[in-house]
Amino acid sequence: MSEKVRTGIYISEDLLRECDEYLLHNDGSRSELIESALRLYLATRTIKDKTDVLVPELAECISAASDEGIIKISKGLFRYAVEVEMLIVLLSETFGVSKNHLKEVRREAVNNVRRTRGKINLDDLIMRCEREGIVDIDDSPNQGVDYRDDT
Repeated sequence: MSEKVRTGIYISEDLLRECDEYLLHNDGSRSELIESALRLYLATRTIKDKTDVLVPELAECISAASDEGIIKISKGLFRYAVEVEMLIVLLSETFGVSKNHLKEVRREAVNNVRRTRGKINLDDLIMRCEREGIVDIDDSPNQGVDYRDDT
């Protein structure tokens, strides 16, 4: 740290009173407060003068970090899509779903996801189907078996 030099400055009484009030609640001296304020002011001026350099560099750093996140999300979504594709193929082969029925189910699913803004889960879907009479519990192959976790 460089050697300190004693100097005299002129400052308004109001500002000096505000400094003293601040120092009543915080540690330090007038000299330290004024020195910190000057450092902050000069740093702010330097940043303002260098904005043409700093802003593009900051934007470049943000862009690079954003790109990394997008790549990770894309890879995760790809893996998820592969698993969903496998489930769809297995289910359609197992249950022999017709193209027309699949279109109906897809249309309803799109409408439900839009309506709920994507906040839909299997339990809610089963309960809604039961309320609407779409699924007859008595004709269900798993009659009397409840796979939902009530805990």
